[in-house]
Amino acid sequence: MGDRRAVLLMLLILCSALVAFPNVGMVNAEETIYIKSDGSIEGTELLQRNNNTYTFLGDISGNIVVSKDFITIDGSGYALKGKGSDSQTGINLSSGKNVTVTNLVIMDYFIGISLNSGQAGTTTNITILNNYIRDCDIGIEFLGSPNNLIKYNTFKKNSIDIAINYVSGDNLITHNNLDSYVQVWLSDQPTIDMNYWTDYNGTDSDGDGIGDTPYFYHDILQDSHPLTEPLPVIPEFPSWTPLLITLVAVVTLAIIYRQRLRKHDGERRG
Repeated sequence: MGDRRAVLLMLLILCSALVAFPNVGMVNAEETIYIKSDGSIEGTELLQRNNNTYTFLGDISGNIVVSKDFITIDGSGYALKGKGSDSQTGINLSSGKNVTVTNLVIMDYFIGISLNSGQAGTTTNITILNNYIRDCDIGIEFLGSPNNLIKYNTFKKNSIDIAINYVSGDNLITHNNLDSYVQVWLSDQPTIDMNYWTDYNGTDSDGDGIGDTPYFYHDILQDSHPLTEPLPVIPEFPSWTPLLITLVAVVTLAIIYRQRLRKHDGERRG
């Protein structure tokens, strides 16, 4: 009798855990999400605002349009997912100033992050920090956007990792993992230095982690101090972690409960 109760309890708790995490925080329909100029959020319940920080609570399918300045978007290791080239832009910062995007997986877009200084004004002082950007036609696009920092990001399987066009001056791109192409067109040359390039074949004779020769990109432009080892990467699909931890905890508790039932039934029989 005790064994049966333990098994039933284990199944009940396990089912409850699966119901609690049916999609691990995933929004299935692709929608446009707005962070408005007044700070309000429209289009999702998976962004949580705390003062000027907007934190992901789960994976999101769709695109984000940012109209508020002086904010941080913290992905917490979750993913912003598109549907390939049909999904135009993952995060649109075309009217943003002093915005930080960090700890986010961005995948399957035509443009992962757009810094486009258009009619809305100059997009400037944007920090793209510690993100994983993959499977996009263009990972990050600068279009007339100056004074930005791209650091500690990993680019994977994009047609173009970074595109810098039309006088996007004073941009710093450093300590990133790059595996495709950086395009600079009709623009002031950005500072691109100390990045890891997957096709760099230079040597490191003194073992300091920096190549002895420059890495050339876009014909004559160069990274003068290319890294010889890749930088750490944030987990690509970390959203299973809470579910896995929950399931392990559930099974452990069920085993403990079952052992206690056995002990209790043994004492009753004795």
